[in-house]
Amino acid sequence: MFASCAAAEDPSLRGLPLVVAGDPSDRRSIVLTASYEARAYGVRTAMPVREALRLCPGVRIVPPDRRLYERYSRRLFEVLQDFTPVVRPVSIDEGYLDLAGCPGLAAGPLRLAAEIRRTVLERTALVVSIGLAEGPWLAKMAADLAKKRAEGILLLRAEDMQEMVWPLAVETFHGIGPKTATKLRLMGIRTIGDIARADPTLLAPFGVHGQRMRRLALGEDHGPLPEESGPVSLSHEETFARDIESPADLHPILVAVCDRVGERLRREGQVAKGVGLRLRNREFRDFTRQGPLRVPTARAEDLRQVAQALLARMPGTAFPCRLLGVTAYGLQSAASTAPELFPDDTDTRRDQLWQAVTSVRARYGQDAVRPLGAQAPRSSRRPPGGSSR
Repeated sequence: MFASCAAAEDPSLRGLPLVVAGDPSDRRSIVLTASYEARAYGVRTAMPVREALRLCPGVRIVPPDRRLYERYSRRLFEVLQDFTPVVRPVSIDEGYLDLAGCPGLAAGPLRLAAEIRRTVLERTALVVSIGLAEGPWLAKMAADLAKKRAEGILLLRAEDMQEMVWPLAVETFHGIGPKTATKLRLMGIRTIGDIARADPTLLAPFGVHGQRMRRLALGEDHGPLPEESGPVSLSHEETFARDIESPADLHPILVAVCDRVGERLRREGQVAKGVGLRLRNREFRDFTRQGPLRVPTARAEDLRQVAQALLARMPGTAFPCRLLGVTAYGLQSAASTAPELFPDDTDTRRDQLWQAVTSVRARYGQDAVRPLGAQAPRSSRRPPGGSSR
C-alpha cells in the first residue's frame, strides 16, 4: 500500500518500478515495500536499497510518509462503507466487509466486487485485491490469491479448496506463524492439503487450534467477522548509520526513542501495560526482552525505566548493535483506564507536564521540546510501527 499511495499522490510514478525506503546514500537503508513493477526485477521488502538499485537501476525511491498512508486508508474505508455499513478494518490497508443484503449483490458477487474495485480506484487511485467467500478465513485466503490475478478478484468456495488452496505451503495458511509452520513441517505436514488430510490425532498436540486448522483447510469456515479494534501495540525503531558498540552508548538513543513512543501514545489517547525492547546486531540477529509497567501509562520516563532494565538483561552478543526498537504493548484507552486508588501527587504533576509537552509539540513541532540526555541518531527511518495482527 505504501508504494500505491506514493503513486496515487504523484501520478508520474504510476507504472514505474518504485520502492519506499530511507536515504539511498546510507548503506544501511532497506526497502520497506516495493511496487509490483519493482518486484518483477527481484526487488523485495527488507532488501538493502543498494541491492535494489543493482537489480533495478532505474527504480524510483520515495521516503515513507505515515500520515499519507493514514489519509488514504481513511478514504479507502469511507468508500467501502458506501457499499455496506458492516466494515471491519483490521489494519491500515486491510479489512472485512459483510456484503449480505447489499443491493448490488443481486447482480452476483463477482460483479459487485468489480464495482467496488472500480469505485475505489476512481475515488482513491488505489488498486485493491478482493477475496469473496462465505467466511472470513476463506475470504482472506482468496484475497491473497487474488493479488496474483490480473482482475484482482477471486471467489473461493469450499469445493474449490482442493484445487486452489491445498497445494499451498503451510506458511501461507492465514493464522499460522513461523513456529507452528516449523512444527508442522517436522511432522511431515508441508501443505495446506496435508493439514486437511491429516489424522485428527496427529494435530492433537496443537489442541483446539489444531482442530480449527483442519476444519478451515477443509473449507469449513463459519466464523463471524472479526471485531474492529485498535492496535495492540505501538513501536518506534532506529537503524543506526554506525554500529553501537556498548549499552552505555545506547542510553541517549533509548531516551529519544522512549520519548517518541510516549508522545505517540498520548496523541492517540492510549496507555500501555508493558514495554518491549529489540536489538539487532551486525549479523542481523534479533534479541528481544519485555517487561510490565507498574501501572498503565504513556509517560516516557516510565517506559524508559523499564526499557533500561531490559537493556541490562541483553546478552553481550547483541553488540555491536545496528538497530534499537521500543514497543509499548497491552494498549488500552487512557480515558477508560481506571485511576489509581491512591494517586501520587508527583505522578499527577508528571501527567500534566507531559500533556503540556504534547500540546507544545502539536503547535511547534516534535523538536520544540526534547528530553534531557536524548540523542536521536541519523538513521534510515521506517514508518512508525503499530500492529493489530
